Amino acid sequence: MLIENVKKSIIEAGFRDGDKMPSVRKMAERLGLSVNTVHRVYKVLAKENRVQLIHGKGCFWGAAPSFEVTSEESVYSVIERLFQKDLECGYLNAFDALPSCKELSNRYDVSLYIVKKYLMQKCSQGILRHIGHRFFFSEERPVEKLNFILFVHRSDEFGHLKIESERESDVFRTFAQIAAEQKIAVKFIGYHEASNKFYLSNGESYVVKNDSHCLGVFLSTWLVYDAAKLFAHFASFKNPISVWWEYSPDVVPVIARNKKKWAFYNVAFGKDAGVIVGRYLKSKNVEQVHYLSPYHASFWSKARLQGLIEAGTDVIPLVDDRFASPFDLADAAKRDGVERQVLLDNILETLLKNATLDKFVCSNDWVAASLIDYFKARNLSAPYVIGFDDTIESYRYVFDSFAFNVGTMVKEAIYHIVAPTIYAEQRRQMQTPLGRVVEKH
Repeated sequence: MLIENVKKSIIEAGFRDGDKMPSVRKMAERLGLSVNTVHRVYKVLAKENRVQLIHGKGCFWGAAPSFEVTSEESVYSVIERLFQKDLECGYLNAFDALPSCKELSNRYDVSLYIVKKYLMQKCSQGILRHIGHRFFFSEERPVEKLNFILFVHRSDEFGHLKIESERESDVFRTFAQIAAEQKIAVKFIGYHEASNKFYLSNGESYVVKNDSHCLGVFLSTWLVYDAAKLFAHFASFKNPISVWWEYSPDVVPVIARNKKKWAFYNVAFGKDAGVIVGRYLKSKNVEQVHYLSPYHASFWSKARLQGLIEAGTDVIPLVDDRFASPFDLADAAKRDGVERQVLLDNILETLLKNATLDKFVCSNDWVAASLIDYFKARNLSAPYVIGFDDTIESYRYVFDSFAFNVGTMVKEAIYHIVAPTIYAEQRRQMQTPLGRVVEKH
């Protein structure tokens, strides 16, 4: 009799066709009955075709809704997409062991069995290698004692490399360290854009040619104004070329576009950095900020602002679009016969006349430090400030700053040179390794 009464009360509860029923346990709690009793009622209702019991999905009133049956093959497609994304953003590093199967299982929300099978499939394709319980990217070609990588960076007409920013220094240091770890020699060559010539550090001219000992080239486009002219020297170069690309992704010269030999790494100039900073602000419950930039003639300043907006941040821009970089501003200061700091301070003073908030995202750390000095000089309360570049200034002044992922860029760039065929199948031509906000206290 109890079963019939419970069945009647469920029938009269008003469930509609396709509704998911409460679990046996929840229904038992709701009715004040034992789990066993409710389970028996559900079985009776299923026999009468009033409900549908679907393994792994639950119990549904009337006709069950249709479900997409995910085939094993489509699960692998999902993992492949996520794997590629993790490779592009730097979560997976070319010279490091992959995270454990358990970590990847949790990250991709699939079983350990599926993850292991996927990774073993990559091993059979020669993309990964398996050592003990860990997986690594394969080494496509051995590095011999005489092998080297050509590192090309801007220089003066005497071959002296121009390294004038912290990011340039970081790239040089990191490249040398990682190459040394992999026992790969690096030959540094200067490119003097005005004469369109290459030089060794001793001032001797250098001619680009195919060399059997050269594994490939790392090209820096930092402050190179005509990349196509630089790239033309490598048109017939046979070995792989990795490019530190410091411009908008859509202006890659045609000579190198969509060719597997060329791989581009845009470490700092997309909107992703702005998105990450915007999300960081939301995690700190900072909803509205000024975006302060004296370099808004640049692609990168606009991209960072766009990223903040896309992250859902309420942004009030305070921008000057006369300059495209700190270097442009410094050149203008030199022409005007003033200190670059004086020119920047004058620009900030003009922009800050329209400020209504005390929270700022600054286009780089120099602007952020100058902003703090501006408030201090006027005996105003210190503003909330986030910068970009994570330079030494952010530690001296103690403000949070976005650190670009130089380490991942360098690892991936070197790996493209060491394993061009394998790596070409694993990434897009343009990659943007993601960085993070470094908090200071």
